[in-house]
Amino acid sequence: MPRLNTFKVTIETGDQGTPGPVLFNFNNHTLPFENVKGGTAAGQTFEGEFEVNSFAHSLTLVGPEQGEWRLEKITVDYKCESLEPYAVTFDALTLDAANQVNIWQDPPLPSFAV
Repeated sequence: MPRLNTFKVTIETGDQGTPGPVLFNFNNHTLPFENVKGGTAAGQTFEGEFEVNSFAHSLTLVGPEQGEWRLEKITVDYKCESLEPYAVTFDALTLDAANQVNIWQDPPLPSFAV
């Protein structure tokens, strides 16, 4: 398991937004994003990042306290210690107060020619 230095999310909101704030849960600690740009209303794009400098046992995007938030796409850029940066994209989903989405993905396995 690599040490996660920083991660950045880009969230494209679908036809139903949320007033925010956008929160994530890292190793059972719920936190707001830093360096926030954009918005979470319908049709808007949100960007936020966070410097964690720790091992990621869990990393989830938290649903809004009220209502539903329809997400068209989530892209997460990860920067881990001693690894090349990598990104993962998640398809459309709906979040609410009862659910979270796991946005932690291990780095891709190294590839090599045989």
